Amino acid sequence: MKNPILILFFLLFWVVAQGQNVSSIDSIPSKGLVLTNGWKWHAGDNHEWTNPEFDDSDWQIVDPTQDVNTIPGLSQKGYGWFRTTIEFSPVVAQKLTTLQISQSVASEVYINGLLARTIGKIDLKRGVVQAAHIFQNSSIGLPYSVSYPFVQISVRVAYERNSFYNRVGFNKNHCFRATLIETENAPKTSAYLRLQSYYGWFQVGVFFILTFLHLSFFFLYRTQRANLFFSGTTFALGVAFFCIPLSFDFVETLSLYFIVEFIQTISFPIAYLFLIRAIYEIFHQKTGILFWLIVVFGTFIMLSLFTPYSLGSIWAEFGTELLMTAEVIRVTLVALRKHQPGARLIMIGMCLSLVMFMLFYFDVLLEYYGLAPLFPQGFGGIITYQIAVLCVPLSISLYLAISFSQTNKVLIEKLQENNSLTQKTLQQEQEKQQILEAQNETLERQVRERTSKLEKSLEELKAAQDQLVQKEKMASLGELTAGIAHEIQNPLNFVNNFSELSIELVSELKEEFEKPDTEKEPDLISELLADLTQNQEKINHHGKRASSIVKGMLGHSRMGTGERQPTDINALCDEYLRLSFHGMRAKDKSFNADFQANLDPSLPAVNVVPQDLGRVLLNLFNNAFYAVNQRNTVGTLHATSLPAPTVSVQTKRLAIAVEIKVSDNGNGIPNDILPKIFQPFFTTKPTGEGTGLGLSLSYDIITKGHGGTLRVESAEGKGTTFTITLPISVLPSV
Repeated sequence: MKNPILILFFLLFWVVAQGQNVSSIDSIPSKGLVLTNGWKWHAGDNHEWTNPEFDDSDWQIVDPTQDVNTIPGLSQKGYGWFRTTIEFSPVVAQKLTTLQISQSVASEVYINGLLARTIGKIDLKRGVVQAAHIFQNSSIGLPYSVSYPFVQISVRVAYERNSFYNRVGFNKNHCFRATLIETENAPKTSAYLRLQSYYGWFQVGVFFILTFLHLSFFFLYRTQRANLFFSGTTFALGVAFFCIPLSFDFVETLSLYFIVEFIQTISFPIAYLFLIRAIYEIFHQKTGILFWLIVVFGTFIMLSLFTPYSLGSIWAEFGTELLMTAEVIRVTLVALRKHQPGARLIMIGMCLSLVMFMLFYFDVLLEYYGLAPLFPQGFGGIITYQIAVLCVPLSISLYLAISFSQTNKVLIEKLQENNSLTQKTLQQEQEKQQILEAQNETLERQVRERTSKLEKSLEELKAAQDQLVQKEKMASLGELTAGIAHEIQNPLNFVNNFSELSIELVSELKEEFEKPDTEKEPDLISELLADLTQNQEKINHHGKRASSIVKGMLGHSRMGTGERQPTDINALCDEYLRLSFHGMRAKDKSFNADFQANLDPSLPAVNVVPQDLGRVLLNLFNNAFYAVNQRNTVGTLHATSLPAPTVSVQTKRLAIAVEIKVSDNGNGIPNDILPKIFQPFFTTKPTGEGTGLGLSLSYDIITKGHGGTLRVESAEGKGTTFTITLPISVLPSV
């Protein structure tokens, strides 16, 4: 009973299948069989189309492996169905088979009317579609039966409208690709994808290590900018190859896959741009217009990926890489002709890379157009590409490493040479230091000797100065003494003269008294007594005058304490003017001059040191009398009529000071020596007649000792005037 029922069911399905497109499978290759024929297509969505008995004879025959945008009505309606029926031969029906699916849409796969797998995400209620990408392979085990060798497959596909469908990478975005493969051979396909992922990780490690290495070279030697640009090349290549395992192992949706593939696509031209800049730096070539034309072309190709006129990223990547590689070869050939170092090594790597790239792309094109590839899948798809990509970076890296090692070697040699020179310089410096130390010791000894001599000379100079100052003081004292002596001599002369007259009068009076009374003359006696009385009065007067002079000198000597005290400037000027005059007369009997004192009676008492100020006045008066005497002497010798030699002193009260002017009508002081008049040891007198300290000491006494001023005005042939200004202290008038 059971067998007749199965036979009837088989006959019924066979009848239905006659109205459908049936694909007969007689054998399955080890790599699998891509199901491209026998598929029928209908845009739209109807769940009844999952029924194996549905009549799809009026549906359109379409190859589902073509580009997703070429499937009729899919992009417009968003949904559609593929249907096919597979008939296994008795030999194939006895084997376990697996359906491997790769797609650029979201799908629901029904086997004999039953849902076998949902790939991607389809939410009909919310209208959400999340498509899978072509490298996200899914496997479905097919039922097998020797008595029933038919398998009906219905596939609902959904179009993800938000995705940017384009031909990225090296594969077209096929809509739905089903590969029938024996179950025991299915893991080989997955192993190939894993192998690509492993090689991707290997390339990532190589390029990131090279990036770190050449960045380190650059930071050690910043002048070698080729290391910087080459590290940019290796980094961009590392990013590009990182996208391979990222697509295989981590990215599941079509949208993310497009982003990753786009990053991979633009990373290669960026890497080659950095490579060109590195080659320019290596061979010392400037960036010209050709480089910027390449940059513009690459940018244009990359932007065209977002337009409907795009040729796909495989051509964009291949075109830019080929153009940039040609520029690198051109620059390297120019360097090779110039016999620049490293050009031969880089050219070898470039040629090997170019050959491998051509083999790889030719193999890809053969497979793309459905022809048999040149190499087996593992070798042609992976090995050639790995060699092609690694040749140029490794050759340049090797050259830069050799250049770095040579530079380092040269630096080490220069460092050793520098150390040797440093040692020699240090030895020379030590010898110089020893010489300098010996010279310093000699100089120090000579300095000590000269210092000792200078100190001795200074002591002798100070002693000489002290002697000169003392001589000046003694000279002033001598002049003062001479003046005092001459001043006292006058009253003493009077006393002596009147004493002698008195003695004579007393003798005459005695003679009169000794006469007899009859001979005495009373009138004569009275006259003698009167003369004698008058002489005694004059003796008394001149004695008191001498006594007053002595008392005045004693008073001055007692007040010589060096302290300031209220002083009558008029009296001081008059007294020292006379002392100076008499001193000059005492030294020179032929001296003759007039002196005048024009004293201001309203002059107040001034707080000064009388002895010091008297010394200044005496010095000025002495100089004035000396000047008029010299002029008088010269005028007498030349019989020239001159005005009478005159020395005058004038006092005047100012607002806050007292002014003393000492003037003479001598020859005056020449203009060329007038600025030196107050300098120590400078004198206008002949040698032996002056010390040169009088005016210097006088200037210090007035300016430093009393806070006043001492000025000189002179006209040659007319005379000289010294002006003393002393500040007034608030004291009562004397």
